[in-house]
Amino acid sequence: MAFRHLIIGGGSIGKRHLRNLYFLGEHELYCLRRNPDPQFEKEFHCKVITKKEEAFLIKPDVVFVCNPTSLHSEALALAYETGAKVFMEKPLTHDKESLENIKKLPIYNKVFFIGFMLRYHPLVKIIKEKLEEEVIGKVFSTRFSFGSYLPFWHPWEDHRTGYAGRKDLGGGVINTISHELDLMLYFFGEPSAVVAAKMNIGHLDIDVEELSEAIFKYQWGFATLHLDYLQKDYDRQIIILGTEGKITWNWNEHKIIIEKHKSDKQIIEKKLDDVNQLYVDELKDFLELIRSGQTKHPLDFDYAIKNCEWILKMHKSSEKSELWEE
Repeated sequence: MAFRHLIIGGGSIGKRHLRNLYFLGEHELYCLRRNPDPQFEKEFHCKVITKKEEAFLIKPDVVFVCNPTSLHSEALALAYETGAKVFMEKPLTHDKESLENIKKLPIYNKVFFIGFMLRYHPLVKIIKEKLEEEVIGKVFSTRFSFGSYLPFWHPWEDHRTGYAGRKDLGGGVINTISHELDLMLYFFGEPSAVVAAKMNIGHLDIDVEELSEAIFKYQWGFATLHLDYLQKDYDRQIIILGTEGKITWNWNEHKIIIEKHKSDKQIIEKKLDDVNQLYVDELKDFLELIRSGQTKHPLDFDYAIKNCEWILKMHKSSEKSELWEE
């Protein structure tokens, strides 16, 4: 059974979902953009609309929220008003006021999915399994880190005008790079507290943070999180320390290394030939949730709120002046 899809936002992620939906046999596609664009329609096999009122004429089964983060709450309200199921690009939103408005929408009984595609990486799944098996004993410390040079993301555009580098669009490295936070919550559940710091060093001429560090407190120990827009060479790593050894994953090396005391290293290699497969796999799961009518799942509305609340706690902690006092 195919569905009628409305993608709100025709940027890079909106284009990706249009391509992948078409590939999966979903051919009734619409995209809400600022201006008409026949070439866009031809390339992405969709019909462009330019007014949100047209969404009610389309009567979409599914709405994809792919516009800038600061506009997510408005797009989600539109999706609710049309009665559609929702695929939401992360994060849910960017500030406390819009989060409170979203919480008032009675959409808990609707199929909702927030797109954290890294959960679909085969090595991430293996890390999850190894932690559940306690192969490195009891975890007491873990480090998640991401770094990537913002001007390299979309070389065809000025990084200062894209949403990731603009405060008014909900940008900044904490909001934009929320995958590591998601993996922390996926592996270990919710922490009890966070202390965070963020800085705009001035290297990129943007008005949001370029760098962030955070420490999350768990009953079993600490999880730390590093995020930056500044590293020229793409870097994404996880280090998990346990009482019997450690697990490390480096995105660029396509492998997990498990090291245990006085034991040989165990190396598990799985090269991801096409990153887009992660996005295809999450869409497959989402479409199956719609077909089954399942509203409760690991990436549902409740989880999207929880993830967003921890993002906002990182911001709140970062903005407390006493963090910087001697």
